[in-house]
Amino acid sequence: MRFATAAIILALSSSLESMYGTKAFGIVRNRGNRMIAKGISSQVNRGLGLAGVAAAAHVTTPSTCPSVSALYSRGLFKSPSSLQVRGGSSSTALNSAVAEKAETEASAPVEYFRKDYKPLPHIVQKINMDFDIRDGKTTVVSELHFQPNSAGNQEDDMILDGDESCVKLLELSMDGKELVEGTDYELAHQKLILKASAIKPDSVLRTVVEIVPEDNTQLSGLYKSGPMYCTQCEAMGFRRITYYPDRPDNMAVFEKIRIEADKESYPILLSNGNLVESGVTEEGDGRHYAVWSDPFPKPSYLFCTVAGNLGSIKDSYTTASGRKVDLEVFSEKENVGKLDYAMESLKRSMKWDEDKFGLEYDLDVYNIVAVNDFNMGAMENKGLNVFNTAYVLADPVTATDTDYELVEGVIGHEYFHNWTGNRVTCQDWFQLTLKEGLTVFRDQEFSGDMGSNAVKRIEDVKGLRGRQFNEDAGPMSHPIRPESYISMDNFYTATVYSKGAEVIRMYNTLLTSEGFRKGMDLYFERHDGSAVTCDDFRAAMADANDFDLEQFALWYSTPGTPTLTYSSEYNAETGVFSLNLSQ
Repeated sequence: MRFATAAIILALSSSLESMYGTKAFGIVRNRGNRMIAKGISSQVNRGLGLAGVAAAAHVTTPSTCPSVSALYSRGLFKSPSSLQVRGGSSSTALNSAVAEKAETEASAPVEYFRKDYKPLPHIVQKINMDFDIRDGKTTVVSELHFQPNSAGNQEDDMILDGDESCVKLLELSMDGKELVEGTDYELAHQKLILKASAIKPDSVLRTVVEIVPEDNTQLSGLYKSGPMYCTQCEAMGFRRITYYPDRPDNMAVFEKIRIEADKESYPILLSNGNLVESGVTEEGDGRHYAVWSDPFPKPSYLFCTVAGNLGSIKDSYTTASGRKVDLEVFSEKENVGKLDYAMESLKRSMKWDEDKFGLEYDLDVYNIVAVNDFNMGAMENKGLNVFNTAYVLADPVTATDTDYELVEGVIGHEYFHNWTGNRVTCQDWFQLTLKEGLTVFRDQEFSGDMGSNAVKRIEDVKGLRGRQFNEDAGPMSHPIRPESYISMDNFYTATVYSKGAEVIRMYNTLLTSEGFRKGMDLYFERHDGSAVTCDDFRAAMADANDFDLEQFALWYSTPGTPTLTYSSEYNAETGVFSLNLSQ
């Protein structure tokens, strides 16, 4: 089944929450009768299937709606149709042998450890891509511009991630020269290993691959959702589009992303960044194209492209420095009348981030796409957020106060990621709480300022005690920065998100709001455009405030809920009440 239906997710979500905690099965968000369970999709993606998920849970119906905080979303290339691929389009893929072997041999689970982090020998400084979307086959041409990584060892081979089960490698060349397997590269399960001897400073690798989005039932990478093509790349979906170092510490400029498709069927062609060119193809075959460019380096998990037949509403926002940003919210055409509140929430989010943290939006356009069948709640792709309609649509005739709160909170959360997650991102996935815990704290503060801070805090603590405390008290207990994982999908948890936000809140309490702002300013000054760790964030907070936070590091490595003991004493003569706490 391509998509888990809303009815099944609605039935399963409560049981999964009670068994594992909200975030152990990912983002569970509720709007009316629709629930989107990010983690359920993850389990389906890994082959468990809906039947397997259902078998693991006693099906009940949720009685309460979780809070937002507990919920945690051409010139360069030849036309691919005219590419002279060796042996023609029906030729055997270069990675066919690896794909056949992977089908017949079961792979043992691999455990990854934080201590084993190793910088890449080379980084992809810039990438250009060309998507030729046709029914039943999409051709992707990529040019990867390498440069030596000063933090790595250039004598090491360069590993590119790629899923041979869905990526058919047709061409591979470096600096215009066809590479030779065995001499210049090797292919292994989900890897293309470039020999160190094949890479020179400023080398350019060109790949041509074929993918079939229509057959992509994992909903990771580029997939077909009804009449629309859409991508989802967090955490490791880009490798299902092409071969690439699909890890967050490779931040590249996606300089030129060209998308071509049938104009009548897919009149809207979107990607990250700014639109720099569009038009009809020279062949006059009813096809058109759009070229997008994102000047800000980003990891591959933030890449996005959308092709579909969508309606939209438009507006604009003028930043504190006087720049005009064009805003557009897209949805299926029948839902356009329900987008106004999402647009209002976006503008409030932009203003709040300027006032609270001095953070302006950095591109010329900001697009949001709402789709009925998006497999997550929302995703913060740079300049092109993708949402399930449940967190964008608000019909004044039927929407409740909770609906409006969810839309505002989730819109804010994904917008705030532009700085806390996109401009500064994670060195590796063990640092997930660096972007998610911090951004959850920011969206909590935003929602409180837009409504009642007291009511919002009560709501957040209620969700924390009801979900995260249970997670920390059971077999799923883990620190907010785990030391190992087998599947990264398992760590989109209440601990990483909600407890992570509480750890961030402690910085704010210890240092005061003014001190926290000083720490944030130093954090961005030091690390803008970089992939960093939780320790880098802690160091910025400590240095900006001349405050010793060495012991505070234990919050990142210690699982469980702290146990406090207390004693009290009242001196009637002096009128002094003393409360003693120990941990």
